[in-house]
Amino acid sequence: MHKSRPKSRSKNRRGTSLVENLMIIFLITFVLVMGYMMTALSKGDEYAKEYVQGGGGAGQTKKVLKAKPAKQKAQKVEVESEDEVILNPQHLASTHKPHVKEDVMSLKNEYPRKDAPHCPPHPPSDYPHEYPILDILANWPPDMPDFRPEVVYNSLCYFDYSLEGDRAAALNYRKAEVPFVVRNIPDVDDTALRWSDPMYMKNLLGNSNYKVEESVNNHFMYWRNPAKGAKVKERDGKTWTQPTEMIKMQFDEWLEKAESYKGAKAESKHWYFRVSGCSPNGGGCPSPNTQELFDEIPIFKPQESLFMVKPKSQRGIHCRFGMTGVIAENHFDGSRNFIALLMGERRYILSKPKNCKNMALLPKEHPSGRHSEVDWSDPDLGTFPQFKKVTSTEVVMQAGDVLYLPTQWFHYIISLGTNYQCNTRSGKSDDFQRDIRDCGF
Repeated sequence: MHKSRPKSRSKNRRGTSLVENLMIIFLITFVLVMGYMMTALSKGDEYAKEYVQGGGGAGQTKKVLKAKPAKQKAQKVEVESEDEVILNPQHLASTHKPHVKEDVMSLKNEYPRKDAPHCPPHPPSDYPHEYPILDILANWPPDMPDFRPEVVYNSLCYFDYSLEGDRAAALNYRKAEVPFVVRNIPDVDDTALRWSDPMYMKNLLGNSNYKVEESVNNHFMYWRNPAKGAKVKERDGKTWTQPTEMIKMQFDEWLEKAESYKGAKAESKHWYFRVSGCSPNGGGCPSPNTQELFDEIPIFKPQESLFMVKPKSQRGIHCRFGMTGVIAENHFDGSRNFIALLMGERRYILSKPKNCKNMALLPKEHPSGRHSEVDWSDPDLGTFPQFKKVTSTEVVMQAGDVLYLPTQWFHYIISLGTNYQCNTRSGKSDDFQRDIRDCGF
């Protein structure tokens, strides 16, 4: 009995030691596994990022980008010290309506893209990708504003203004003089929500009579008065006649026409409403001067920001309100342009200046010089065979979107419903002057 006890104790100790060792191994394994899982989850949360990409003409397709490899984590857009004031301007509001981003996003429709664009911090040399113009027009005929294709030929990059890295990337694209779209700008989103209310707009614009272009159909081509006594001839020898009439109209009168003419045929009358706010720097500004526009759209104040390249060259805010089907004919402008869509939808077809020679432009001395003579709704390839060589991209701008349009880029605009657009210009670049000069401008 006395001798058997030590054996029993030794056996118990060995059994206890084995159990203890197994438990220790289990605990160590459990801690390692849980640590690995938590690290993986934290990395997934850190790298996963939701983007709202504008689909086709400017619509958007929501997609979540998967976690990126760890080596890409440190990738950050470099910001020059002198750019800080541009990326974080003092004059933009710091407080906004609650949930303004979500409320404006709820107003947007999806426009799936034909191809997903590549949008690194600096634009690729071939950005934006271009498509044959005849493919774009066949996919979505301009005179069918109520039609929605399965995909759109949109190759523009979209940047989220609420993200510092996106703002820095947008600035790189602006410096490279290529088009892009910025979204989630609190000051713009606030305005888009206000302007969606017809009563707010009626109070803002009052009972003043504004300039309104009237056309016998849905096509609007800019024109200027010819020199006094000059007899302008078209290329076919016929005498030129002005394409539209300029009349006066109150906002609520125009809005009533815009709403009642929805679904009107392309051959019926259309009206294009104008309102402007004069710049303190001077420049042409049609009356009545609606100075309140600078409070409504603070990103367009003549102060340095992503949206204002040369504040001293700013020439006011100019708004164009379109009714369904209104088409602004293809043309280029001699200055850079930031364009904000504040209500509705508007489709832009954009073409690089190198397309100049294939656009069949009306000559500089013509009242509508800088504009394509081709009817994009029904291109006459017998008269203008070169037009089929044009390459373009498109974007559907929606409420809250801001588009950068570089100097001398061609644009053809279609109103997809009642919409309000405002733009401002701030100087020009000479990046594409050679292309335009070769076409006689």
